Amino acid sequence: MMTGKITAIIVLVLSLGSGSQAAWIYGKAFVAQILLDQAWRESLANNSPAKPWSWADIQTIARLDIPDLDKSLIVLNDASGEAMAFGPGVAGGNANNARSSTIAIGGHRDTHLAFLEHLPVGATINLENVNGDFIRYELLDKTIVNSETQSLEIARNKPGLVLITCYPFNATQTGGPLRLIARARMIPG
Repeated sequence: MMTGKITAIIVLVLSLGSGSQAAWIYGKAFVAQILLDQAWRESLANNSPAKPWSWADIQTIARLDIPDLDKSLIVLNDASGEAMAFGPGVAGGNANNARSSTIAIGGHRDTHLAFLEHLPVGATINLENVNGDFIRYELLDKTIVNSETQSLEIARNKPGLVLITCYPFNATQTGGPLRLIARARMIPG
């Protein structure tokens, strides 16, 4: 555990020393991922959400795995813009109740949820919560909605997963009204 923190500090110092704003941003992102991974392991060990750093106002509460793309993401307890700079966050539902209710997870289109552009309908998405429950989902569909004219209703009384990100993926401006909604159903078993 200490080795990861030392590596993170070294990377951060090197990016600071380079004097480049881009290096600083990528350095912070790299360090954050190391610390999020350590916090996730702590969350699993203690069956309780953990903070990735002492002053953080976020906690690690789940992990998403996308086997078809060999991708794994730590999910945070917050879907605010500040929190989503570090990873996708829960926008609705409770990851510990994933077997009985729908979980909505939001993330940025150009970072953590960018994989949705290429994830085919029928793909498997796995969610692991801090209790160690492992839930498998199958991607049912992807739709585009206009957040200014359409409401997003999520049925929370049945198990499911909804991933939400801005759209289009290649937009040059941020903050547009379009959202990609990817719905997945729980695979029994």
